[in-house]
Amino acid sequence: MRAIIITLISFLAGFLQQDTPKLNGNYRIVFEKKYEQQTFKMEFRDSIFKKIMPDAVAYKGKIKYEKYRAFLRYGKEDNPIEIDNREFGKDSMKFVMRANSDLSKTTARGILVKIK
Repeated sequence: MRAIIITLISFLAGFLQQDTPKLNGNYRIVFEKKYEQQTFKMEFRDSIFKKIMPDAVAYKGKIKYEKYRAFLRYGKEDNPIEIDNREFGKDSMKFVMRANSDLSKTTARGILVKIK
């Protein structure tokens, strides 16, 4: 009896567990006028992203998914980009670039605009 209950609970837990949404697609990054930085393209594929500069130089990084947000990082020294999970899949997503040393400080803001 106990084995049946454990099996049933495990089976139902598998159905109730929701997959975390993932970033996918091509976007152009546009900074707010206040932060005025060079725009570039971003390609997202599950847990990897690629930053493509206008001069065709590309940088790869990893996406760390948390419960309500995702962090994009190139390396430990770079400032991470934070995106809210509720924005995933939309034609435009707001983002915030945080200071590497103190994640409560904002270094830049803007939007990611989907490229068709």
